Amino acid sequence: MSKQQKHAGIPADLGLDFVENWVKQRLSEKRYRHCQGVVTVARQLAPLAPCDLFLAELSAWLHDACKEVKDSELIKRAQKAKLKLHPVERLHGHVLHGPVAALTARKELGIRNQDVLDAISQHTLGHAPMSALSKTVFLADCLEASRPADYTTPIWEALDLGGRNCLDAAVLTALNLGLSSLINSNKPIHPKTIDVRNYYLVQLGDAGR
Repeated sequence: MSKQQKHAGIPADLGLDFVENWVKQRLSEKRYRHCQGVVTVARQLAPLAPCDLFLAELSAWLHDACKEVKDSELIKRAQKAKLKLHPVERLHGHVLHGPVAALTARKELGIRNQDVLDAISQHTLGHAPMSALSKTVFLADCLEASRPADYTTPIWEALDLGGRNCLDAAVLTALNLGLSSLINSNKPIHPKTIDVRNYYLVQLGDAGR
């Protein structure tokens, strides 16, 4: 398989160095360092998923490209693209930073690869089901080095379920921890997160309990 076929929907001249610089110009230093960390973890997870390393790094660089856009602007851009918004998204526009980043990557960088766009879009709430690439970026975001150990350690342990690589178990653990945090903080929960959690619980069967 040629590089062009393998990376269908990615402009041939779009390199990771260019994307890194493109992202860096849009983010604070702290958020840029987070993206660097997510790329580092994505490199570790890509062979386990397995998924294409270049696409994993590309998606990881782009996942938070719109993280620091104001909530009102995220909502405006999503509405302009005719995305169907849940009431939670209208009240808490920050959860739209993934979908809006995917729209931006498509418009400004010419990315048409649906797996990459999905991985960017789905990294916050997850999706049922997710591709290997989407799981990789979702988990890399959770496991980035600045995250607290009491959050990341159970996810790493779940990944090594029964001595084998199990991204589904790691995704489920991350979702459970995220939901617990939202409940304990008395924050609203997007119903999609619950649907995704239930999906992976069913997928894992006894292993998920």
